[in-house]
Order: sequence, then structure tokens, then C-alpha cells
Amino acid sequence: MEELLRGAQAAEIIPFDYSAPCLYVPVRHHSPACAYHLRLAVERYRPDCILVEGPENANPLLPVLADPESRPPLALYYAFRDKEGVLSEEKESYKCYYPFLACSPEYIALREAAERGIPCRFIDLPYGEILLATEEGRGLRSRAERHAYNDDSFISRSRFVSLLCEKTGLRSFEEFWEKYFEIRGLSLSTEDFVVQLHTYCLSVRRETPTEQLVREGCLAREAHMARRIAEARETYGRVLVVTGGFHTWGLLHPEPWEFSRSLPQKDQSVYPIRYSMEAADALRGYESGMPCPGYYDAVWRVIQSKEPELPYEKANLDVLVSVGRAMRREGFSLAASDEICAVEMARGLAQLRGKEQPGLYELQDAVLSCFVKGEATRDAMPLRALRRFLTGDQLGKLCRQELVPPLVQDFDALCRKFRIRLEGAASHQVVWNLFSSPRHREASRFFHQTVFLDCGFAQRVKGPDLLHGKDRNLIRETWEYKWSGQVAAALVDHSVSGSTMEEACRTELRQRMAAASSAGEGAALLVQRFLMGIGEESDGGNSSAPHASGFSPAEKMETLLASDGDFFSLAKACSHLHTLWEMQELYRQREGDWLPRLLDVCFWKLAQLLPSVASVKEDRLDDCIRICALLYRLSAGEPFAGRRPLLLEALRLLTEAPDINPGLHGAALGLLYGAQPEWKEEILRVSAGYLRGTRDKMLCSAVFLRGLFSTSRDLVLLGGDFITMLDDLFACLEQEDFSSLLPELRLAFRYFTPNETQRIAKQAAALHGKQPAALLTGSMVTAAQYARGEQIDEWAAARLGREEEA
Repeated sequence: MEELLRGAQAAEIIPFDYSAPCLYVPVRHHSPACAYHLRLAVERYRPDCILVEGPENANPLLPVLADPESRPPLALYYAFRDKEGVLSEEKESYKCYYPFLACSPEYIALREAAERGIPCRFIDLPYGEILLATEEGRGLRSRAERHAYNDDSFISRSRFVSLLCEKTGLRSFEEFWEKYFEIRGLSLSTEDFVVQLHTYCLSVRRETPTEQLVREGCLAREAHMARRIAEARETYGRVLVVTGGFHTWGLLHPEPWEFSRSLPQKDQSVYPIRYSMEAADALRGYESGMPCPGYYDAVWRVIQSKEPELPYEKANLDVLVSVGRAMRREGFSLAASDEICAVEMARGLAQLRGKEQPGLYELQDAVLSCFVKGEATRDAMPLRALRRFLTGDQLGKLCRQELVPPLVQDFDALCRKFRIRLEGAASHQVVWNLFSSPRHREASRFFHQTVFLDCGFAQRVKGPDLLHGKDRNLIRETWEYKWSGQVAAALVDHSVSGSTMEEACRTELRQRMAAASSAGEGAALLVQRFLMGIGEESDGGNSSAPHASGFSPAEKMETLLASDGDFFSLAKACSHLHTLWEMQELYRQREGDWLPRLLDVCFWKLAQLLPSVASVKEDRLDDCIRICALLYRLSAGEPFAGRRPLLLEALRLLTEAPDINPGLHGAALGLLYGAQPEWKEEILRVSAGYLRGTRDKMLCSAVFLRGLFSTSRDLVLLGGDFITMLDDLFACLEQEDFSSLLPELRLAFRYFTPNETQRIAKQAAALHGKQPAALLTGSMVTAAQYARGEQIDEWAAARLGREEEA
């Protein structure tokens, strides 16, 4: 390292003296080597106080993280809601995570302080002030999907780092770091390791423009931390400071910094949450500490064991054996000799690359070379299994729950009630029998509540989909669920809406209902309310009042229906309300008298608007046909039977429209025939106009038949008139026209069952004196006939060519 980073000695610029009143220990987040040397430094220095880089508004929560009963991975979840528009006019919400793994130096500092009974606190700016000091679009205010407080981008991403990797012949910064700090660092004394890390960080800082430090809030943070260090030195004789190595120079030489504005503390919040290795590894994309946390956690366990020698060698062996076992469990052929070859290859690569032990990158190369048989795709089983072990599947545990929002506590309680497994980071699958088990019905409602709150916890993969009107014949729901740190963070965000899942959902449902601008949107929310069981009383839900359990859907829906003049929005509303009307008995969830009243209003408005959609575009035709059929079904029974004359009159007016869509024309005539069979003669007359009329009319015939068959296919089955007209149509169509009609004809005939299709085929064959089987099999062509045909084809082509030349 010394020959790589030449210049002034870091020990002369940044002192590391155990006799000094303040000892600065540089670290990198989640680094086992840094954690190892930090522990040695604490043992030798014996500080009176430990200061750690971290937003200081989380100081009251540090005892929870340091408690022996808490088990990493853990995280602090910071949130700031810019309600007053201090940061931007959009008044956005901001959030970030501060993960702690078992090998995180910051976590080791907290535990060491707790075990020694000495004070320990964070010294960085509160999260909101960090945002205030950061320029829009930079650092924690960038547009990334997730943010981590412990950002390593300063030391890992720059032109200097690229040149350094090029000079050392290493593929990336991570490989460079592992070789010179993680592996070689374990064989160095703590003094030499700190000097080496200071040298590297100081070299990187010299290449970083001051303007960048200002824009990302780095100088403001360092000024604040320097003030906190100075305050601690006035009280304690020996202060140990644990910060990212990049900041040490800034702490010793802080730039003056004052805020011109202040932030309201009530808009800031911070909570401890359980975290997962998978979530920590996902943050790796944002330069948040070491990659592959499961691998380095395994290394850390060896370092802490009674035999800490060669920790990387032992960790690699454990991973290789685990990957081999996983491959054999899934039926892949892998011999013990392949595993032995992988171990030897990792060792050989380490020697070639000048490493004392084979590390992560030697392990990956060995698996790729010795375990992958065939093409090396990213999803190949050996690489997939390796990624799983490198990431890890551990979940954290908090010692006590009083500092956790009540909503998170209620979530955990419901998971225990329904025996939902939260122990591992893997996905689980569960099946709920909706209609035979009240407990399963309650569990389904809980899962729908998590979907409504967008927690990212559960996803329905199979079962009735009432919101989209699909698979309503199924009686079971299949769900996949998976716990992660993002689930806890989302629940924390929603905790302002209520202390229980039902209360939070009811509050946010009311808010969304108030913001709804169309009848379709409002009715969709009512379906979600139904699925979540919101508004249901404790006895099983026989409430008749629309405001049961403090929620009133009827009043808002009536307003939306009265003000909405869009046919398709009203159609969606009618479909959703009809779903509630049909499913309430099956789901044991009776709705009140408001439901038929809303359906009646919706029915009346749709009937009034129906003639106005006669010229509907092709992309909305199916929606129109569906809503016409739905209104017809509704008017067939109580309490809407009295609306049948209104619907029939609307359909009659629709058929008289001069520019009516042929598909809608057919559907309307079919419904009129179903209610009044005397319409049959009119249907035959109109059908003849399409099937035997002008060429333009015939080209519309397939769409007309599609609409007619969707609502009244028995017209074809009960008489031969339609078969004859269809036969005449096909006989007079040109091949090109027939080919263009074929897709629509297939859509039209899809409404018939296989038996019905066979009956139609028999009638069509009888028109030509044939049996259906004879039409399905053609006569064989002999080789001589085929050759003769080729000769005729060649003669015709040659003759045509001579005529063109002439």
C-alpha cells in the first residue's frame, strides 16, 4: 500500500496516539477488519466516552440497539415530512436507513460501550438538518429508490479510485478494498492498519472538489461533529471517535458552518426496526457499506471464534460446502472432487493475485469454473445458490417493543395470531380457504390490508380477484409473503394513520375516498374496503347503516354518481357495486341498504347514457357489451326488476342509432330478443343486411356476429336461417376479404361450447351434402400427381414470362 499511495505520511497529519485525550478510529461501514481493529483499539485505549457517526436524534434509541437481547441485522429508520415546504415547494417526504450488522464497526462501538458501562452517542446532524445542508438531487436528497445514511461513495467512486484499481490490476474498488484492507488488514497491527486507512482516505479526499463536499452536506456535518467532539472533551478525559475514514481530516480541520433556517422537530421521526441481510445487500447499489453481507458475516464469526486463524479460508470452505449441498438437494450432479478442485483453485488464485488468503472474488471465480457445467448464465443454479449464501438470510430481533410504533406491534400480533412465519428472509406461501374457515377469512382480510397499505409484504398469486372481476369461481386464495426491513419501514410511515392495521386502513380509505374524483374510482375503493373487512362489526358484520364502524361510503358515492357523466366510469362503478351485491353472502359480510340504492342510481344513469355510446370505438366495444349484459342480468331479479322496461327502451333507442357500432348493434339485438322473442324477425332482417348486403356491410358482419353471439347464441342453434346466411356470406367473399374477417369470426364463435360448435358444423356440412368428418380429412396426393403439378407450374411461369417480354 505504501508504494501505491506516496506523499506525506498520514500518521504525521492525522495522529493515532493511545496517550492522546481524543483518539480517532477510521472505519468503513460493515467492514470486519475495521470492526476487529476497533475492538482492539477500545481494549487498549479504555475510553471514558465513545462517539459514533450517526444522526444524533436517534440517541435515545441506542440502548435498544446495544441490548444483548437485540440481534442484528437491525436498522434505524429516519423519516422527515417537509409539511412546511422548507426543503422544496413539493413538500415531499424523505426517509433513509442506517443498517447495523454484526460486523458493523458502529454496532461494535455501541456494544463495547454498553459492556463497559460508558456513555456512547451519535454526533452527526439530525436527519432533517442533513437534508437541509444537502443540495437538491445530491446525497440523501437524490432520486434513488432507497437511501442509506452510511454512504461510501466518497471513498469508492472517483477517477482516483479507477486509476488505483488499474495500477493494481484489480477489477473493482471492492476487490481492491478486500485485498489491501480486509485480508491484509487482519495481519497488521492496529496502528499500521489505521495509518494505512488514513493514508487512503486522505488521498481520496485530496482528489475530491470542495464544491462537491459542500453540495452533499459533508462540510456541514463535519462542522457539527467537530463541535460535539469538543463538547465531549470538556467532560471526559479520554474520548474515542468512530467515523468514516473520509471524515477524519474534516473533523480535525472543520469549516465554519451555520444554518440560516431551522426545521420543525415535530416533522422528524426515527424508529428502530428489525432488518434483514437481503435488505442490507439491496442497499449496496447505493454505495452503502460492504457487499455480500452474508459472506462477511461468516468471516466475522470465524474472527470471533476460538480459532480465528485464516478466517477467509474457513468461510470459503463453509460456503463451497453449502453451495454443493444445495445443488445436490435440487438434483444437480456435483462430486466431492469438484468441491476439492474449487478449494484448491481459490487458493491458487489468491497466490497468483498476491493475497494472503482467498477472498470473495476468488470464491466466485472458483464456483464459476468448477461448479458451472455448461453455459454460465446469471440464473445458473450454482451462481444462484452462491448469491443466496453470500447475501445471507438472517433476520434481526429487537429486545423490546415499547419504542416501536403501535401499528408495527399490531402487525406482529396479527402475524402471530395467523401463524405467519417471520423468522427467515425467504418467501413463504400460504393458502386460505375463504368460505369454509372464518379464521382463514380473517387472515385474508389482514393480507388485503397489507396490500392496501402498500407494505410490500404479501402478494396474492391465485384466487378470486374481485377488483378486476377475474377467477371469481375459485374458493381459495394462494398468497406469497416475505418479511423485510422495507415492510417495517412502510408500517412506520403509515403509523400516523392509526395504531392498528384496521384503523390505519380505515383512515387512509377515508382519505382516498375523499380524494376520489370519479364513480369508478370510488367503487373500486369500496371493493378494497370489502376485501379488508373494514366497517364490519364484531359479531360478523350484519350492519345495515352505511356508517358502520365509523366509515360512510354511501354519502360520498352518491355524490360521485350524481356528478359523474362518463359512461365508462359509471360502468366500472356498476360492475364493482354488483360484485359487492353478489359476493356479500358468500363472504359472510352483509352490506347495508345503501348498496342496492347506489346500484339503482348507477343503473338509471347508465340506461340514460346508453344510446349516446352507439358509435363506441373498437377498443371499448367489449366494455360496452359487458355493461349491457350486466344491466340485463341486474334487471332480471329483485330489487331491480322494475327497471327492465327502462333498459329495453334504452336498447331499442340504441339499435335505431344510424352510426351504431356493428358489435354493439348485435349485442343489443340479442338482449332484446332474450326479453321479447318477437324481436327474432327484426334480428333476421338486420342480420341479412349485414351478411347479404353490400361489400362494406359484409366486412362488418363478423363484428356484428360477435356482439350477437355474446348475448344470444341460441339464435344459431334453434334455426337454420343463420347457417344458410353465413354459408352465403362465405361463398361470395373474396379470399382476401375472408382472411381479414377470420380473426373476428373466431372471436364470434368462441362463445359456443365444443358441443354447440359440433352441432353448427353438422348443419353447415349438411348444406353441401357432406359429413363433418369428410370435411376434416382431404384426399391424399400421389407422388406422380405432385410431380405433374410442379411441371404445370413451371410451364405456366415460363409462358407468363414470355408474354411479359413480348
